[in-house]
Amino acid sequence: MTDLRILFLFLMFLSLFFPTNVWSQKSYCSCENGVSLTNNNVYHLSFQGKKGRDKSGLKNYAKEKELSKNQIWLFFDPPSSGRIKLLFDSTDKAFTTYVFMQSLEDICADFNSHRAQLIYSEKNPKNIEKTQLYIEQGLRYAIVLAGKSKVKDSVSLNILFSPQDIEGNEIVDSLMFDLTKPSKHKKYWLHIRNSVNHKPVKGTISFDGSNEIDGAYVASDLVMNLSRNIKICELNIDAEGYFSFDQEDYKIILGDNGFRDTVYLKPLVRGMVAKIDEIYFAAGLPDILEESLPKLNRLRDFLLVNPTVNIEIQGHVNGDGTKKMKSKKLSKKRAKRILFYLVDAGISHDRLSAKGYGFTKPVFDSPQNEMEKETNRRVEILIK
Repeated sequence: MTDLRILFLFLMFLSLFFPTNVWSQKSYCSCENGVSLTNNNVYHLSFQGKKGRDKSGLKNYAKEKELSKNQIWLFFDPPSSGRIKLLFDSTDKAFTTYVFMQSLEDICADFNSHRAQLIYSEKNPKNIEKTQLYIEQGLRYAIVLAGKSKVKDSVSLNILFSPQDIEGNEIVDSLMFDLTKPSKHKKYWLHIRNSVNHKPVKGTISFDGSNEIDGAYVASDLVMNLSRNIKICELNIDAEGYFSFDQEDYKIILGDNGFRDTVYLKPLVRGMVAKIDEIYFAAGLPDILEESLPKLNRLRDFLLVNPTVNIEIQGHVNGDGTKKMKSKKLSKKRAKRILFYLVDAGISHDRLSAKGYGFTKPVFDSPQNEMEKETNRRVEILIK
């Protein structure tokens, strides 16, 4: 195996299993090829060694007399108004950082016509660690790193975003939905929280299975009176920017003080892989079995709630080490069947891709029983 293939496999491993992003091959040295960022994430970048004088609209804002084409263009669309903080770690501090505010309509035209608004520039990017810039929802922000000609230094960027109002007060996405009334019945509380920072998260809460509680509610904190225990029902929670939560055997057992429960939602991070349970296929075929439809519909709901998320559908089968190509073809056909189902359900094809891994990435290398074999047969999604 050549050194280049080893490097490629290593970068793929990082992108699948760690909440960081590594871009070394993509040409992101111009506005037209800029890369979109997600907040609270770490990106590993490299100047690509471009040479020659830059003639784009960036020269209208540049401090340098002769601006090089050796640039890194990044874009950030804030999920709400707040403050942004950029933390750099570089092998060479010899580049200038620019932060622009601009409209979403024709980004690159704003630069070329000198309409983009420069809100920060600094030759020493380390200084930006001490600067928190206030940014507004509904606008796009460009972060441009302008390096020296021919230089191929690497840069790590940690982008931190905190929802705040213009006075610096923290914005929490919370909503109390109180359905209680004077009653002898006991209270049931359900709190939705971010699994990382434990802050409230507003989402859609759906119950199915008991007439007393059935319905859909939008809240971060839901409270209601219940006259009896809920022996079993289905609970589904969806919130933009988070993985969905599903529990089919949810129970509410009322004690002397009622019942209080908290569900922690996992934030979406590009590069994360999540397993989709209860997806079944006909033996040896790509045909999706009917009992898979509820989970496929939940995957559709997840994509509708998160319209900016793209996914790669990954198929896996169990195998004994033989018929490697056949297993890959089958797993890819199964992944494609899921893709086509989602497209038919209204999800744009541009947001979806499918890949079959066959039995090359088993959970159990040597499955000892049917349960372990079934675990190897799975469908996963990669957040892109």
